Amino acid sequence: MKKDKIIGQQLKKVRKQLGLTQADITKDGSIISVGQYSKIENGIHQIDANVLFEILEKNDEIDTMRFLQEVKHQYRLQSDRKINAEELSQKLTMHFYNNDLNGAKAVQKSINKLKKNRELKLRAIITVAVLNNTILEIDEDVKKDISQNAFSTSDWTKKRDSLRLFSNAMQIIDKDVAPVLMAQILKTYDDISSRDVQIQERISSICLNFLYTSFKNQTTKNVPETIELLRHLSDTPSLMFNKILGYYFESLFKGEEMEVSKIENLLRDSNCQNFLHKLLS
Repeated sequence: MKKDKIIGQQLKKVRKQLGLTQADITKDGSIISVGQYSKIENGIHQIDANVLFEILEKNDEIDTMRFLQEVKHQYRLQSDRKINAEELSQKLTMHFYNNDLNGAKAVQKSINKLKKNRELKLRAIITVAVLNNTILEIDEDVKKDISQNAFSTSDWTKKRDSLRLFSNAMQIIDKDVAPVLMAQILKTYDDISSRDVQIQERISSICLNFLYTSFKNQTTKNVPETIELLRHLSDTPSLMFNKILGYYFESLFKGEEMEVSKIENLLRDSNCQNFLHKLLS
């Protein structure tokens, strides 16, 4: 029931309960014509507040307070139902960036009640798993579903939360699907050097995760293109490390052991042992 139909529906319900005709409740059309009133009951026209209160006042059989409370109750129910997928998506993103696992779980319950929007449900699964550090424990069938449907919207490569989720879910996405998704990112950000530095940082991080995963999976599809994108990052200090790692992965894929060792030694000398251990694991 739409909100603009609630009052009309409630008037119709009360009128029938009291055994009144439309002529009776409108006092033979003296308050409002029977034809106009009929349109209000059927949700075609909205009722004026003055007309509503005149109807309630002149029909002593109607309990005005009870009538208004029921209308208020119906409005509240309708507001609860109006929580749509977009609002839930925004809440999920907020909890994701706030590292709020409990909040994300609560939103996921609401998302799971939606009849449709499989993509949002899958993003909720990834979000909760990432926050809970259980991404690798996701069921194999769900992993397959994520690979096929989690990034199916036409504009996912332009959404910050979708990009971050893709980066975090890289290790569970099918090795044949990840390069296809990466190709979409490469196409969207082919002009990477002209982008805002924050966007460059975000996309270059995704590129490095893709290169790392590709090397582990021993796949090379879209690897050269990804390395090329890293080469074209701006000469900004905050991007230097990602550019160096791009060169590291290029050397790794080419089997240039001497160049690989140089960068690994540089990382050791720079007291980046933890990062290096993760890189080599």
